[in-house]
Amino acid sequence: MKKSFRAIKYIFLILILLVVNFSIPSKEIVEAKTLRDLKEELANKQAELEAGETKQQLTQQQITNKKNSIENINVEIAAISKEMTDLTKEIEELNVEIEEKEKEIKQIMNYYQLSNSESAYLEYIFEAADFTDFIYRMAIAEQLSKYNDKLVDEYHETIKQNEKKKEDLSAKTVSLNEKQKQLETELSSLGSQLGEIMDENVSIEDDIASMKKLINTYENIYNCGLDEDISTCGRGKLPPDTAFYRPVASGKVSANYGIYYPWGKPKQHYGMDISGTGHGANVYSMANGRVAYITYRSSCGGNMVYIHHNVNGQLYTTAYFHLSYINVSVGDTVTTDTVIGGVGGNSTYEWWDDCSTGTHLHIQFGYGNTSEGLGFYTRFTAKHFDPRTVLNLPSEGSWFYDRTTKY
Repeated sequence: MKKSFRAIKYIFLILILLVVNFSIPSKEIVEAKTLRDLKEELANKQAELEAGETKQQLTQQQITNKKNSIENINVEIAAISKEMTDLTKEIEELNVEIEEKEKEIKQIMNYYQLSNSESAYLEYIFEAADFTDFIYRMAIAEQLSKYNDKLVDEYHETIKQNEKKKEDLSAKTVSLNEKQKQLETELSSLGSQLGEIMDENVSIEDDIASMKKLINTYENIYNCGLDEDISTCGRGKLPPDTAFYRPVASGKVSANYGIYYPWGKPKQHYGMDISGTGHGANVYSMANGRVAYITYRSSCGGNMVYIHHNVNGQLYTTAYFHLSYINVSVGDTVTTDTVIGGVGGNSTYEWWDDCSTGTHLHIQFGYGNTSEGLGFYTRFTAKHFDPRTVLNLPSEGSWFYDRTTKY
């Protein structure tokens, strides 16, 4: 009985330890990231850009080919249109000739019929120089009649062939028009693809530029070694501070950090949203620090700035999303008075930012000097914590009117 009770006690103790381990957030990520890793990421980004540029060139060539095909179709349709116009004119002229020939045939036939009667025969004899001349005239009239009959038949056959040719050309025009529409649809699709590729390439170029500046910061300002943990190696090079200030002069918390339920499904909000500032309002660094990373025109977050801080000996990274503009560069030393950008998030102006439903500032905090800022699911996001832990703010929906008053 005692052994059984002791076993239950051990199991209970293990469960308590598990609960404690899962409920207390760790401030550090076990896996370290080095300057060497960052340089490898830069090389990968450059390779990605080269692939993107090749894809852009191929897509541009496809667009050129489609445009040439459409132009060739337009030339062919124009030629068919001219040919159909010429055929219509030819048919009209043939109909006129047939009408004239039919009149001539009727006259010849009338004459031929009259010439077969005795009175006409006698009359024609008196007009003829001699009987031989009369016979000759009759033979000529008969031959002319047969020739004209044949000629009229040929005209009719030509008209029939021309009508058939017009039908074929008309069908070919319909087919070419359909092909033209298909090519124009494909051209439009390729244009959209090219726009996306170009936007992606520009984004990668921005990432490369920021990564190069960040590497320069770690190498030449933080003096980090290739294999040092860059989340801590720059500690002595950061301007120290003692507290975090609110990032805007006035506003209200419109969304807290934590779990929320859009469309009835749980989702983690990794930071806090501040609204009520007005579009373009100044956004300040929340503490002394150094600009670590910048992302321009992300489809989810828009313009974003990441800043490294050393506050009371603890290293942090802060992030500022949905900016209308950016006023700093990677490597800049900033203070709490530095305007790093303006509040954005308005779809009328920041149309590329699909993750914003209105003018506001999204702020995030992470432990350590995070080395990258390429989206929500990065090492920075893995180190996230509730901004209220270190930043004084009123409750959700309540306004503040300066950067320092405590609530």
